[in-house]
Amino acid sequence: MKRFLYLICIMIAASACKEVFEAPPQSFLKVSFLNSSTKATISPKVSVLGVGLENMWVKDSVLKEILLPLSVNDTTSYLISFDAKNDTITFIHETIQKYASMESGFYFEYKLQSIDFTNNRIDSILITDSLVTKKWNENIKLYLHPLPSGNN
Repeated sequence: MKRFLYLICIMIAASACKEVFEAPPQSFLKVSFLNSSTKATISPKVSVLGVGLENMWVKDSVLKEILLPLSVNDTTSYLISFDAKNDTITFIHETIQKYASMESGFYFEYKLQSIDFTNNRIDSILITDSLVTKKWNENIKLYLHPLPSGNN
């Protein structure tokens, strides 16, 4: 009988532990890529490296949109390669800490204030929604110069 009670106690403890931790929501900046001449959606070959980070966020992927994390600092910078042409983008933002729940804890939301960028392949950037939240909707439209061959 004691073994049966021990088994029940262990099963209750194990099932309770599974539900205690839940990963906190993630707030990502959603970027769409468009041709600056035609305003049509394009899919360049993209590589993304966070400035000050060792690992690539994205490596040589053909994408028409991308989700980028922002740092808890006031600025986040990326070195982005579009079809082997490098540009640097710096997002200036306000960081807001939010409480999700007791299980998942706190997470961050951001308010974009401005964007600085180089003009190798990037023509312009339009902020469509300055609030970066756990609901991933388009935050910026990134207009790229078309390639000389007319591919993008």
